[in-house]
Amino acid sequence: MSVRPFLLASLLLAGIPATALVAAGPKPGPVAYVTLETRDYRVELAGDRAWTISRIVHRGAEITGRTGFYGTVFAAEGGRWIGTGHNEGGVEQVVSAVLTVDGQSRELTDGAVHRGARLELRKQSRLGPIQLEAIYTVTDDAILERHHYHFTEEVKVATMYAFMHPFLPSTQAWMAETADGRRVEGGFDDGGGHRLREDVRWTAIHDPSARRATLVWSPEVIEGRELKTFYWDKNVYHKLYHSIYAKTTVPAGTRREVAVVLRCVETGESDWKPAVNDLVKETAQGGFHQQPGSR
Repeated sequence: MSVRPFLLASLLLAGIPATALVAAGPKPGPVAYVTLETRDYRVELAGDRAWTISRIVHRGAEITGRTGFYGTVFAAEGGRWIGTGHNEGGVEQVVSAVLTVDGQSRELTDGAVHRGARLELRKQSRLGPIQLEAIYTVTDDAILERHHYHFTEEVKVATMYAFMHPFLPSTQAWMAETADGRRVEGGFDDGGGHRLREDVRWTAIHDPSARRATLVWSPEVIEGRELKTFYWDKNVYHKLYHSIYAKTTVPAGTRREVAVVLRCVETGESDWKPAVNDLVKETAQGGFHQQPGSR
């Protein structure tokens, strides 16, 4: 066995998340960056990450960066990753990627900057035996990510993350509401541990240097396995994962849909929790899972 497969297998057994290694070799698309801009958000999409997100900016403040992958990754039994920029177990095959800006079709051309009130990328792809439809919608006041999965054959899943968001290491604290209604919170020490590890209705993270809090809210609780929803507490990022399958067999024909809404608020260090609580209420009442930004 070569060193790299051995290391990958060891990482899985140790419970280390997918982005512990940076993939090399074939890519799922061109090295191309397309930027979507609305009143409050600037979202960068990357072709060589299978047209997933690669950076999020809110009113000029960077929220997440290019360090770390976004979107869905999947490892079958044996521990080789497929999805977004990962290719150790195969390359995500992008079948189609269609961008619209306020209802009008636009090209995914390297360096393009598209501006509007509602920008939407619809992607069809395959991660080995899994068909993925990903819809990323950016509006003036929200980012909505929706993933539809169809397992075309029975799969023994080692780990599958539905969503990943690499928040900047300048973030210092998080809070969440669990599926059973408890409020939990904590901080980061950059030591490589896993924070939260619960099924949640929502979680939020605070960056005092950017004076921003970011809410990741789920229209329906994303039920996970093992680590469930968690932050990987590294010195390069504080990365949020939503784990949906781990060490389980998923039958052929299985379909599953998951979604998250990401919203930011400008806030100081002493009042970020009340600001998040207000944002949670507004998001829950605003129909963001249907038409983000319209209310």
